[in-house]
Amino acid sequence: MSSFSLALQSLVDAGVTKGSEMGVPGDEMPRWIWRYLGINLSMSPVVVEDLLLKVSRKAYYREVLYRSLDSQGLCKYSAPFAIVAIVLSPGQSTVTHDHDVECGPLLIYGEVVEFYGYTDKLQNSGTGIAILDRSRRLKVFQPEAYFVPEKNNTHRLQEASDQSPAIALNLYVDAHGRSIRHCFPNLLGIESKSGAEWWTE
Repeated sequence: MSSFSLALQSLVDAGVTKGSEMGVPGDEMPRWIWRYLGINLSMSPVVVEDLLLKVSRKAYYREVLYRSLDSQGLCKYSAPFAIVAIVLSPGQSTVTHDHDVECGPLLIYGEVVEFYGYTDKLQNSGTGIAILDRSRRLKVFQPEAYFVPEKNNTHRLQEASDQSPAIALNLYVDAHGRSIRHCFPNLLGIESKSGAEWWTE
């Protein structure tokens, strides 16, 4: 287990304890923890060298760092959630995908742009298509707005500098951090005027 993972677990456990003492309802605790993490990580040294060793040119690296159900005695104060590290090499992207739970990204190292939009089904074919018609540059230690399963849930993360790796933490309101619903690996094209991306399963 990496030193960052151990530090994160202690920080999240302390956050859940504090949130419960403040009366944060269990169903709101994951979002509360998300804001708590952004504030507290920004005020303390973040040592991510262990995660940076996972950088690979072949595929992005994904590691579950925290599961609320593993924190005995604290899990009763929160809806189940998991925190997953996404490590990207320079210029690398995650696969385009969507989720069946609420989720949100928190950039902790480097530069990342998130492309996002929605999933649709082509009529009479059953083929899924992802339309990423929006983007946002993530800001370090500033949790971004949550995605919800019913709306604007399809996205991909891309390292933005083309020179250095990046690390984002994704929080999923899911017990195990295995929330991906569909993957869209095939790029159909990019609309020249709007920049919207079209992907298929």
